[in-house]
Amino acid sequence: MKKNRLSLLHTISPKPYIIGLLFLSIILSLFFTVYKNASSPPCFNADEAAFGYNAYSILQTGADEYGNVLPLRLKSFGDYKMPLYSYLSIPFVGILGLNEMGVRSLNILIALLFPIAIFYLVKELFGKEEVGAIAALLISVSLGKGIVERQAHEALLAVFLITVASYFFVRFLKTESYKNAIFFIVPLTFSLFTYHSSRLFALFFFVFAFIYFFQKKKITKIRSFFVIIFVIALSLFLLTDIIYKPARVQNLLFINNSGFTMKVMELVGEAGNPYFYNKLTVGAQHVISQHMQYFSPQFLAINGDENYRFGYPGMSPLTPLEYIFIFIGMYYLFKNQERWRYLLIALFFISPLTAALSWAEASLTRPFFILIPALILSAYGIYNILLLAAKKGKLKLILIGLLFIESFFLFYSWNFYFNHYPKRAIVTRHWQCGYKELASYVKNNYDKFDTFYITIKHGEPYIFMLYYLQYPPSDYQKQASLTAPDEFGFGQVEKFDKFDFSVPSSAWKEKDVVIVGYPDDFNGITTIDKTKIKKITIGREDIFWIYEL
Repeated sequence: MKKNRLSLLHTISPKPYIIGLLFLSIILSLFFTVYKNASSPPCFNADEAAFGYNAYSILQTGADEYGNVLPLRLKSFGDYKMPLYSYLSIPFVGILGLNEMGVRSLNILIALLFPIAIFYLVKELFGKEEVGAIAALLISVSLGKGIVERQAHEALLAVFLITVASYFFVRFLKTESYKNAIFFIVPLTFSLFTYHSSRLFALFFFVFAFIYFFQKKKITKIRSFFVIIFVIALSLFLLTDIIYKPARVQNLLFINNSGFTMKVMELVGEAGNPYFYNKLTVGAQHVISQHMQYFSPQFLAINGDENYRFGYPGMSPLTPLEYIFIFIGMYYLFKNQERWRYLLIALFFISPLTAALSWAEASLTRPFFILIPALILSAYGIYNILLLAAKKGKLKLILIGLLFIESFFLFYSWNFYFNHYPKRAIVTRHWQCGYKELASYVKNNYDKFDTFYITIKHGEPYIFMLYYLQYPPSDYQKQASLTAPDEFGFGQVEKFDKFDFSVPSSAWKEKDVVIVGYPDDFNGITTIDKTKIKKITIGREDIFWIYEL
C-alpha cells in the first residue's frame, strides 16, 4: 500500500527541476505584470473605470451604477458587460480602495496562477512534464498575454477559466467521472459571464464531447449526466441574454454593419448579379479572410492588434521564434500520433472565429485564447527539437541558441512596450489619458462653479468623474440615465450632478461655469481670453483645455 501511494505521489507531483522551472515561470509572470505598471499602459481607460466603479457600487450598495441589484449583466455604457470581473474585484477594491491597483489586482493574481494552469493542461494533454514546463515559461514571458493582463480587461479572466475548463474537459474524457464533469462545467459556466467570446468555446466543447461519445457508441449514466448539466448551464446563461437583451454583441456582427451592407450593394450595382454578390457569398468571403489573418505572421509575430490600446506596430503577441515552432509542433503532433492532437488543433483554429465574425479591425482580445494552443504547440515543437538535439549530442548548443534568439526578440518587444509605447501621442489618445488630471482639477474647484461642461469626444467622461471622484453610488443611482445605444451599441450619460457632458454654444454666455474641451473646440470662439486657458498636457500634447467663466 505504501509503495502504491509513493507511486501515485510521483505521478502527481512534478520532478524537482520541473518545480524549479514552474517557480521561475510564476516569478517571471508576476514581474512582467507589475514592472512599470504605473507608466505602461500610460493611463486608466473607461472600461477599467467601469469595472472598478461597478465593483465599488456593488460593494457599497449591492447594486450596479444604475441601481440594478446583483446584476448578471452590467449595463455600463449600454454594452452590457459581463459582470464576473467586477464581482471578483470587489475584495480587492474593498481592501485596496477604488484605485488602479485595486481594480487591476485581479489580473495580477491570475498572472500568478496562469503558468500553473498551463503546466497541468499540457501535462494532461501529452503526459510530459517537460513540455508543460516549457509552455509555462513561454506564457509567463508572453507580450501578448502581458498587454492584456496589465490592464483590467476581462479577456484574461475568460481565457484563464477556459484553460482550467480545458484541463478538466480532458480529464473527464479520460476518466468519465462525475467529479471531473462538475469541475469542467463550473469554470466554463463562469467564463460565460466573463467575456462574450466564451460562448464559442462552450459550443465547441459540447460538439466535441458529442462526437467523442458518438464514437463510443454507448450511452452511459455519466455521459447522460454530462450532457444534461451542460445543457442546463448553457440554458441558464442564454436565459440571461433574453432578460437583458444586450445589443452590443449583435452590433459587432459584420452583417449588421452599415458598411458591409453598402459594400454588397456596390458589388451588385457594378456586376448586376445578386446570385454572385449577396450577403451570404460576400459574408462567407469576409469571414474566411478575417479568420485567416489571425494565423498570419503579420498578426501573430509582427503587428498584433490594430487598436493602439492593445497593440502597436512591432509589438507582436508572439515572437517570430514561437511562431515558427507552432508549425514544428504541429508536425510532431501528428508524427507522434498524440492522442489529443485533434482537440488541440481544433482549439487553435476556432479561437479567432468570434473575431472573424466582427466588423472591427484585427483584435487581440476577441481571439485571445489563440495564444494558449499556439504556445502549447510551440512548446511541444521546442521539446521535440531538443530531444532530437540530445540524440545527436548537440543539446547544449541548440538550447543556448534557442534561449539567445528568444531572449533577443523578447528584450526588444518588452523594451519597446515599457519605454517607447507609452510615450507615443496616439497611444495616450487611445488610452483616454488626461481624465485623472481633469478629475483632480474638478475636485479642487468643485465648490467654485455651478456647472462643468465636458466634451464627450474623448470617450465616456461620466465614468471617469464617478471613478476618480469616488462619487457615492447611492447618490448616482438616483440620477443615472443613459441615452439609447448608437450604431456601435453605446449610449451616453448626458449629465449628472454639476456635470454636463456637452459644450453647447450657450455655455459660453453663462457665468460660474467651466468648459472643458479639446483644443479644436476653442477654434472660432472670439469672446474668450486664450491666455486664461488652463491646459492638461500629457507628454508633449495638450489633451484638454479648461476655460473658467
